[in-house]
Amino acid sequence: MTDVRTRNRIGFARRIAGLLAIAALMTGVASPSLVHAQSWTFGAPPSAGDAWTAERGTLTLGDGEARLQPDSNRRVVLLSPPGLPESVRTAEKFVVQIAGSGLQRVRIQARRDARGGWITIADASGSALLSTATGYVIKRKSGARDSAIERLRIELEFRTTNPRELKRIAVVPAKR
Repeated sequence: MTDVRTRNRIGFARRIAGLLAIAALMTGVASPSLVHAQSWTFGAPPSAGDAWTAERGTLTLGDGEARLQPDSNRRVVLLSPPGLPESVRTAEKFVVQIAGSGLQRVRIQARRDARGGWITIADASGSALLSTATGYVIKRKSGARDSAIERLRIELEFRTTNPRELKRIAVVPAKR
């Protein structure tokens, strides 16, 4: 059994590796866009990802990841914290890093304000759901990107109801 210090070092190394992998994914993106990318990690030590909640299924924080438990319909729906940074508005791609396989569909919705309705801004399944070393990459639908995004809603559909580990959610802004 590893001690707490060793687990923390492993968690830190995983985070650094994940960030480097996201940087590799964005090869060719201008450096100002890279600086403005938004990434949420989950688990101990406390991080910004810990403010995400589950609308369907469950989200339980662990050491360096969050445990997702799909509902009986094999779904988990995650809600971001409100007040997202400006970089989310111009998102070109979303990256969801989940350990293992079995993810069938990712639908990403956004709303402009707390009273607004959800609008689907990205949806991928089958061959459109690109699996890379950094996670599943979901491309945003074309359309207006000048409206504020107050919050994101990410719906994940799996093949089974087996629990999964969520490592990271990242937003990659469009090239400028």
